[in-house]
Amino acid sequence: MKKVFLIWCLIAILLIIPVSLAEYGSLKLLAVQEKGGNLSGSLADLHLEINPGNGRVFMDTFPLTKLDTQVSTRFAKEIACNYLDINCDKYDFFYTIRSNSPIIAGPSAGAAITVLTISLLGDIDISEDVAITGTINSGGIIGPVGALQQKIEAASRDGIRKVLIPVGERYSAKDITGLNNLSAIIETGADENITAKDIIQGRKGIDLIELGEELGIVVREVSDIENVLFEFTGVSYGKDIGNISIDPHYSLVMSQLAIELCRRSGEFMDKITSDRTVSHSFEESYENIYQTALNFTGKGDKAFEQERFYSSASYCFGANVKLGHITLWIQNESDTQLTERINAIETEIEAFKKKEYKTITDLQAYMVVEERITDAKDFLEASKKELAMGNRDQALYSIAYAIERKFSAYAWSTFITGKGKAFRLSNEDMRKSCQKKLSEAEERYQYVALFLPSYLSKIRKGIDAAYLDFSNNNSEACLFKASKAKAEINVILNVFGVEKENFDNLIERKLDIVEKTIIKQTRKGIFPIVGFSYYEYASDLKDIDQFSSLLYIEYALEMSNLDIYFPEKYEITFTDQDKSEIGIFLIGLGAGLLIAVIIMIRAKRKPISKKKK
Repeated sequence: MKKVFLIWCLIAILLIIPVSLAEYGSLKLLAVQEKGGNLSGSLADLHLEINPGNGRVFMDTFPLTKLDTQVSTRFAKEIACNYLDINCDKYDFFYTIRSNSPIIAGPSAGAAITVLTISLLGDIDISEDVAITGTINSGGIIGPVGALQQKIEAASRDGIRKVLIPVGERYSAKDITGLNNLSAIIETGADENITAKDIIQGRKGIDLIELGEELGIVVREVSDIENVLFEFTGVSYGKDIGNISIDPHYSLVMSQLAIELCRRSGEFMDKITSDRTVSHSFEESYENIYQTALNFTGKGDKAFEQERFYSSASYCFGANVKLGHITLWIQNESDTQLTERINAIETEIEAFKKKEYKTITDLQAYMVVEERITDAKDFLEASKKELAMGNRDQALYSIAYAIERKFSAYAWSTFITGKGKAFRLSNEDMRKSCQKKLSEAEERYQYVALFLPSYLSKIRKGIDAAYLDFSNNNSEACLFKASKAKAEINVILNVFGVEKENFDNLIERKLDIVEKTIIKQTRKGIFPIVGFSYYEYASDLKDIDQFSSLLYIEYALEMSNLDIYFPEKYEITFTDQDKSEIGIFLIGLGAGLLIAVIIMIRAKRKPISKKKK
């Protein structure tokens, strides 16, 4: 009898402890349904339970969502843990989505999932009559989604008081109401080479903030998690984080790289000027190339004076490709001589030894080196085919580009120093990071394909190239290409439905987000060398080429938070309320055990009467 009693006590303890440590919460999820090719707004219930465990994430949806939401859920959980500096490897996360009918979820649920996770892990009370729709991106950035008008209308029908939408999506094209209609509009004159720059609606859009006022709800644009938490709680979680602290080694090396590239531009021009004096004139096409190169060198000099060294190097790189092209044309080598030149460059590249990386900064520099080496090889291979087909001028350009790409790769390798905070960057860790980033890019691709099916050919090729690198165990190249593909998809979502006159404001706000992200990284002891370089270049392009500026902003965001795939380990800290609840539970448990012991002692002392059969 005593043994049975003790067993039941142990079972009770094992059952009570997990329940006492579990955390529960829920949130309204804005979604859309597809019926006959048309979209309509819908709301669903998002639930989360956190239990002691080993870092697993479970997703249960009913009815099934049109897109798999597992990837964005895992990523949202990582963003939440990273935001709170918590090691979530000791907890299991159970997410549940319940709706009355099938919905399209996927990455558009990411922001809501992140908010709910932060509220439970951080013991933050959030308002139940506020809802958010948006993807969640590196750095806690809220990314664009589709069908906002329909979601706002659904929120008003369900008693939601406030709807949060991503920055830059205030205006929605008013004649786009369903997938069939949208596809018909997009596919008119569609071309697989069209990029995000071409995806601009010429019609005046509906002001979603004004729409909200008409429906009796507040619509607010939000840019990152800190904005979102303020709207949900009324408490400001933002801090004055100061200014970007540029790594001195970066400034030194990048300035030297800019100096060297621009010096090469000067040497090219001196030689071309000398040869031009002899030959008197260029063909018209080469004259245009020469003038474009001069324009680039002027921009490079100006950027250097303003200490924007990456921008300076980029402009001079572009000039050198064009000037090198002209130089090869002037030299007028035979096809045999050009083939020998190509073979010599390939031999030199094969002899190049890559440095090992130990830090996130080193990893970023290594990925740039890998990209440029691969580009150089590809262009050299292309130049051989072009020569064989008689496309001599195109072959000369490919050779010139390969030479400059090779030079750039060598220069970037000097950024790999081994200094800084070390992370676990084993082959297995790299493969896992590549898998995660590929999953994120793929999920966003499938989501955007619902709205813009005809504009994703180039991005698809980029994702497929990343898959090929993964299968070839080239995880660094895979991570880099998948990051870029994800960024390019985000740009498409960013510009679709945004009026051109609103681009300046969108770019400024997103640059501010990138700046905050870089500052946070440097405070962790990580200088995101590529993220900062792209941020600088995007800033330089904002008044020249807005679309390219947006693209480099997204590149910067993706490359400024790579540590999330190689997380530092932190222990979860309990709040005073958590400690109080645990203390009460332990007191109750102790009292219960004490009573059990007393009962057993008394039972032992009491004589047992024997009955005869």
